Amino acid sequence: MKTIYVIGERGKTLLIYGLLRKFSLEGFKVAYFKPISMARTRLASGKYVDTDVIAIRDALELENAIEYISPIVISRSYLELGERIEDVKKSILESFKKISEGKDIVIVEGYTPAEALTSINCSVIDIAKMLNAKIILVVDCRSRAVIDEIIDRTILYKCFIERLGGELYGVILNTVPVIYAERVKSLIIPYLEKFGIKVLGVIEERPRLVALTVKDIVEALNAEVLEGKDKLNSMVEDILVGAMSPEAALRWFRRAVNAAIVTGGDRTDLIMQALETKPSAIILTGNLYPSIGVLIKAKETGTPILLVPYDTFTTIEKLKEMQSIVTADSLKIRDKDLITIIEKEIKWKELLT
Repeated sequence: MKTIYVIGERGKTLLIYGLLRKFSLEGFKVAYFKPISMARTRLASGKYVDTDVIAIRDALELENAIEYISPIVISRSYLELGERIEDVKKSILESFKKISEGKDIVIVEGYTPAEALTSINCSVIDIAKMLNAKIILVVDCRSRAVIDEIIDRTILYKCFIERLGGELYGVILNTVPVIYAERVKSLIIPYLEKFGIKVLGVIEERPRLVALTVKDIVEALNAEVLEGKDKLNSMVEDILVGAMSPEAALRWFRRAVNAAIVTGGDRTDLIMQALETKPSAIILTGNLYPSIGVLIKAKETGTPILLVPYDTFTTIEKLKEMQSIVTADSLKIRDKDLITIIEKEIKWKELLT
């Protein structure tokens, strides 16, 4: 059995899902494991779970229960775990044995940031050694103000892993801005290889991969769908606030791609202008119902109209939080794209050696 431990920065969950799907298509029996996760939502049973774990389990229809896939869930602190660290490690190992039974490949998702829990002797390196796992580092290139910083970040983690007695098998450079793609391939990769770091893949930035769906927004904001119930799988790649004159707003609306436009239901003139640009959705705040003319126009353009109880500021903040959340539906919608990325941009066969 092969165990691959994916650690690092944003983008791990999508990458892991893509790898699991690719390996499944190749005929391997796969499992997903997140030994330590962050409590992000509460189930009806009262248990706190990580939404990423639910998303992958449901999207892949995995047979194991959540408590085995992710045995340790952290809320706001973890130092107290150090007082019973042997029990924690025992629980992790027992759960791993349960989910890996009869499997060919297990992909383990590391806690973020990767250096967390080092203080209580439960770092990703400690767990990787317990599970005899191959460590893969994911570096988020999009978040770097200076693209060359990814070299230093990667070297820093290599030193960290080796200092704790582990070994970095390789790195995947994720969400590389298109304007830097050539520099990464011609300069940065050779530089990393000089330091003995194997680059297993370079994934260029694709805004559509991290985009929300209208359905995601409906569920997260508890929105009432006034029009366009058959268009809820549309992607939302941009979020705009309609708080200006219709003439000024129109210039911005035309530039946006697959936008969700947030405004009050009483801004009929602005909403009608927005509908002309055929956005992915219009979100009306403050429970302010639009005019009949707006609903008729929305039906003509096939644009979902969502009504939410929050003010505009709260709505925007909630949408920002959502952009870091992965759901089973969003994984399924991106399924083909993710498999294609794995096949073309990742040296996935090397992970099996």
